[in-house]
Amino acid sequence: MEFDNGSNNFQIQLHKLNEAPLKKRIRSGANARERDRTQSVNSAFDVLRAMIPIDPPDRKLSKIETLQLATKYISHLSQILTSGEDREQEHSFYDVCIFCLTNRITS
Repeated sequence: MEFDNGSNNFQIQLHKLNEAPLKKRIRSGANARERDRTQSVNSAFDVLRAMIPIDPPDRKLSKIETLQLATKYISHLSQILTSGEDREQEHSFYDVCIFCLTNRITS
């Protein structure tokens, strides 16, 4: 009886040893997937940043700045399409359109 009890303990310990590399492989796979996801999101932000006209052009926007400016830029383009022209005078003093300013500086 004592031998069987010792054998069971050995099997339990052996099972725990086999589990450790499995957990490590699972975690490693999850880490690799997260790295791929992060790289994919960062690549998408780089593409979006390239679409937004900013001044100076070499300034790197943060992710939140990119999203905020993209939203404003889309709104601005929508307004131009709706009105048929660029209406710079419609912007209030506090709601300055960076895109109109950029166009004015470069034109």
